[in-house]
Amino acid sequence: MAEEDIIETTAREKQTAEEEVENETSETTEEETVKDKEQERRERLDEKLKQGKEITDKIAEDITRTVDSFIVNMKSMQKNVDGKINDYKKTAVNSLYADLVEDEEKYYLRVWVPGIPKKDIEIEASDNELIIEVEFDSLADSIESEDKKVIINGLKTGKCTKTIHFEENIDIETIDAKANKGVLNIIVNKIQAPKQKVNVE
Repeated sequence: MAEEDIIETTAREKQTAEEEVENETSETTEEETVKDKEQERRERLDEKLKQGKEITDKIAEDITRTVDSFIVNMKSMQKNVDGKINDYKKTAVNSLYADLVEDEEKYYLRVWVPGIPKKDIEIEASDNELIIEVEFDSLADSIESEDKKVIINGLKTGKCTKTIHFEENIDIETIDAKANKGVLNIIVNKIQAPKQKVNVE
């Protein structure tokens, strides 16, 4: 009887041990499954992050390339525009700055001609018009360096004229023109039309 009890107890203990082993194995399998799923999630997340980074890097690279191209194009356009403006300035006739005042007998004209010698000032006169013409040299043209770069080009350059139209005829024989320190002063006499009384019949 005692032997049967021992055998039964041993069998029960064995069965209990097997159940415990089975439970432990089952728990281990569940833990491994959870760990595997967690690992898969991490791997998927890492893959998505990697793809997102690749896309972001490509977009950043495209934007950088586009901005660089835009800057190059803008510099090229600016250079072309500056060239066209300079060409226009060389061929266009600029106007001179002038003041004109009159009284009953004369016109008084003052014209700015800085840096122009008297011998290079040309004046033409007709019955009721005066044309003043000078030519300004540019600073860039006077510098012989090949790597010169124009930064500011604000002064008048090239041929400049000023045409003055008078309301009355002028005496072109008595025009008085004097140049001093870059200022041209001109006095023009008006032709006084003879006045005559008319008899009414």
